[in-house]
Amino acid sequence: MKSTLHFILVKEMLADRLASLIFVVVSGIASGITGIVLLAFINSYLHSAHAFDEKDALVFLALVALVTGSWVASSIGMTRIVQAVVRDLRLQLSRQIMAASYSTLQKLGSARLMANLTEDVSVLSQALQRVSQICISMAWLVGGLAYMAWLSLSLFLFVISVIVFGAVIYYLHSRLAMRPLHSAREQDDALYTHFRALTQGVKELKLHRHRAQGFLKNGLVPTAKASCQLNISAMIFFIVAAAWGSVVLYILMGIVLYGAHNWWNVTDETVVSGYILTLLYIFGPISVLIDSIPELGRAKVSLIKINTLRQELEERINVTGDVALYPVPAQSCTIELKEMCFSYHQDGSDFTLGPLNLMLNPGELVFITGGNGSGKSSLMLLLVGLYTPEQGSVLLNGEPVTDTNRLLYRQQFSAIFSDFYLFESLLGLSDDQLDQQAQHYLKWLQLDHKVSVKDGVFSTIALSQGQRKRLALLTALLDDRPVYVFDEWAADQDPQFKELFYTHILADLKARGKTVVAITHDDRYFYIADRCIKLDNGVISEITEHPGLRMHQSAVPHNQESSA
Repeated sequence: MKSTLHFILVKEMLADRLASLIFVVVSGIASGITGIVLLAFINSYLHSAHAFDEKDALVFLALVALVTGSWVASSIGMTRIVQAVVRDLRLQLSRQIMAASYSTLQKLGSARLMANLTEDVSVLSQALQRVSQICISMAWLVGGLAYMAWLSLSLFLFVISVIVFGAVIYYLHSRLAMRPLHSAREQDDALYTHFRALTQGVKELKLHRHRAQGFLKNGLVPTAKASCQLNISAMIFFIVAAAWGSVVLYILMGIVLYGAHNWWNVTDETVVSGYILTLLYIFGPISVLIDSIPELGRAKVSLIKINTLRQELEERINVTGDVALYPVPAQSCTIELKEMCFSYHQDGSDFTLGPLNLMLNPGELVFITGGNGSGKSSLMLLLVGLYTPEQGSVLLNGEPVTDTNRLLYRQQFSAIFSDFYLFESLLGLSDDQLDQQAQHYLKWLQLDHKVSVKDGVFSTIALSQGQRKRLALLTALLDDRPVYVFDEWAADQDPQFKELFYTHILADLKARGKTVVAITHDDRYFYIADRCIKLDNGVISEITEHPGLRMHQSAVPHNQESSA
């Protein structure tokens, strides 16, 4: 029952391509049947007194053309189906990932998601590609057996009993390989986690020899060895089983050569040669079927992993409905946190943020301060709608934010997180003057000598962390959202750009009626904020009000104000 549920995914993927799949299967079967006819044609002439004339040559060439043509058609058709299935499956998983809650994705982990999108889908595509080969091989095998039955029924019954016996032994061996295959796939998830740590933490590893050695000795190396050993164990079972299949076929040919005359009293040389030719002929198809079993076993494991991920994403998917994504004017975007609470497990202990009560008004500049672990980043994720409060509520202009309107709520924010991701292009922005506007900001942020924008694409993002943050800021300014949220944006900036950020950029956003929330430790600029809110162990411990900067002439060029 469980296996049936997992293979529902395959049915879903192939449902819209049923006609193409039927064509692939029919073409494969046609190739196999024609191949057997060709074999019978050749065998009939091995012991025939009739000369092989021009007519026979034409028949021979026609059969060869049919065998080859139908094989090519089946293979090409299956390639098209497989590539379309891989594309659709990856896009479907990507859409589900985008629709799932941020907390769910954090629990799943990026390594597991990457393994599903890459390795599992690739393994599944390789197995599906085998479908046309399996169809052809099955047709050849069935046709070959039918031909042998036509030549001698008594000899055929013995041959088929030996083949069935060999197949049962192979099946039992292949089942033994499934457990290490499952375990190896679990190790692959851990291996992807180590690869992620290797690529993203290489600087830290290079600076700390003992940490690098510990990473290899206690993390990457044992996981890689475990994955390798488990795969070897699984493949040994398959190799031994394949060797057993070869031995059975060779012994079977020997028995036919000896027993045809001595045991079954077969005197017709055409029957004996036909059996030997057919056994040699079906040896290839049987090898294809045997070689397909490890791939199908790996595909089953990957299929289970993919389907499990789909179910987990579907269970926790966000309900967005048909919400119209209309903009909310900055001057009327008021946000209120009302008795809001959120908890999570961190470093072996439970942490609770809240209850929090906070009102954010248009045109207000608010700084969030506090020590490490005080809940600042969690507050930011709750504020922008990536986390859902466990208790209390978030209100936008007096209306509660729920699952049905959370997507709309998120569209009110431009945020730069401490672990931000910088895209290579200005995705989602489509203004005729976009390149010119971006170029003005590049000059203002002193990046125009390193970066240019053409058709909304940055010429490079291979910059320092501080410069990459400036490009992220450029993107946020072009978004022109009602609310801006910054998580330690100035931490990687030199004094000049810190001054620019606090006294010009934030002041300009405030002057244009934007709500600005910034997590910061730069106490020398606290006076700029209307309010400084200090968090301590998940609760607001202090609120300090300041006069704030008065509205003044923006440092941004006037022709940018409409898009900044």
